[in-house]
Amino acid sequence: MSGKNKKPSIVPGLILIVIGLVAILSNFGTIDLDWDVMWTYMVLLLGLIFWVGFIFDRSKDGLIMPGTILLTYGMIFNLSARYDWEWMGGLWPFFILGPAFGFFAMYIFGKRDRGLLVPAVILTIVGMIFLLQSFYFIKYIWPLFVVGIGVMLLMRKNKTETGQPKNDEWQSGGEE
Repeated sequence: MSGKNKKPSIVPGLILIVIGLVAILSNFGTIDLDWDVMWTYMVLLLGLIFWVGFIFDRSKDGLIMPGTILLTYGMIFNLSARYDWEWMGGLWPFFILGPAFGFFAMYIFGKRDRGLLVPAVILTIVGMIFLLQSFYFIKYIWPLFVVGIGVMLLMRKNKTETGQPKNDEWQSGGEE
């Protein structure tokens, strides 16, 4: 069977008809929808559609990135819209983390291209720094961890394979 004889899907048309009818019924007061939050479900649904498209055709791994970003942003928007946008002050770093999640998802579920991990890790680090800065007490703690990791890296460079410190200026006072 050739691709030219394939009938177009009726699903997109039916989805648009349902959305239109729901909007009309809401406008006339027949059903009560909170449009201040309802639109966030449409963002989530669109992200889910991308993921379903990938699940049904694994060769289309390009659908993972927009699906993951839309799902992440939809959750942020949904939480914020429910609480009068008060949470956006703390959740905005997820706009950076959304693409990071997308890169990780493309790596995990796609072709395992290691090149995807570079932007994923960079965006995750930047997003996490901003996310941690959003919380009052954590912004004083995370720099200590960064300093600690730096000290550990320096200490590791001064050890030999046996775990003993090298005989260098640390022990001999700079004299050999």
